[in-house]
Amino acid sequence: MIVRTRWTMPYPPEVLWPALCDSRLQLQPRCPVFYLGTPRPTACRLPDGPGEVGATRQCVSEQGVVRQRITVWEPPARLAFHMESTDLGFHRFVDYLGDLFEMAPVGRGAQVTRTTTVTVRGFRRAALYPALWVGLKSVHRFVFRNWEKMASPPPSTV
Repeated sequence: MIVRTRWTMPYPPEVLWPALCDSRLQLQPRCPVFYLGTPRPTACRLPDGPGEVGATRQCVSEQGVVRQRITVWEPPARLAFHMESTDLGFHRFVDYLGDLFEMAPVGRGAQVTRTTTVTVRGFRRAALYPALWVGLKSVHRFVFRNWEKMASPPPSTV
């Protein structure tokens, strides 16, 4: 299954790029799926130092951590990684989880596209895909809303 979300941000790719590997997601979710068990991301980070192909990336949620391996590192345009391990409950039925972020300049801002690919094992997989699609789409939107807020300049004190 592939879940793709495009979001236009008022900031150029070079301003948004740092959020891909060093961000804290602090907004409250709008979507009820987070209250129904979808892990809400709280941070992402590069625990071993600089980003590059082969480096480790972590996505932290309220329920656990997804450890990822970077496969594409092309600042500020493309970042791809796939899950290597997790302590989240979905590890029992998810065979593969990979993400690709692409950023393209649009005027003075950027269009960000996130594409998540997931494969599920087991005889119940057909029943799991709709719930996974809704959960992943909600995570995409939640992350983009947070990045938009993080990249905005602080209010003027004049």
